[in-house]
Amino acid sequence: MDSFLILLRHAETQIGFLDHDRKLTKKGKSEGKRVAELLVNKYQNLRVISSTSRRTMQTSKFITDLLPGLKIDYLKELYLASSREMLDIIYEYSKYNKNIICIGHNPGIHHLSLSLIKKSQIPQDLEIIKNKFPTSAMAVIKISENNWKNIYSNNNKLIEFIT
Repeated sequence: MDSFLILLRHAETQIGFLDHDRKLTKKGKSEGKRVAELLVNKYQNLRVISSTSRRTMQTSKFITDLLPGLKIDYLKELYLASSREMLDIIYEYSKYNKNIICIGHNPGIHHLSLSLIKKSQIPQDLEIIKNKFPTSAMAVIKISENNWKNIYSNNNKLIEFIT
């Protein structure tokens, strides 16, 4: 049975604050709600891990508002983590969870998506993701045969890329 890794970049933020403390803009809040609605209507048995920045915590709250019992782990290690650091954390969570949402930051989220995705259900999505991973973007990656140990295999597939 397949598993899913959902990589979600935080929603749009204000400028002029310390990086860790940046808040979502009005547009960011609207985008965050939209992405949360898409997530909860399509995917079940989710485990959410998120950076501790204000913007990722605000983004994750839109998901928990729709799924009140959902547990989210806020991890300081995800704040500005590299793709390798993110993958190490995700791998640990994959031992106990089938479907994982990782809410984080660029460039880590973007680089991780590029390293894991070799093919796409929708070829245009793969071309878009090669060029950018904007705020509130979400990449849904099917991990073939629940094979987290060999996550870098060529069998992962981008199911959808939502911007």
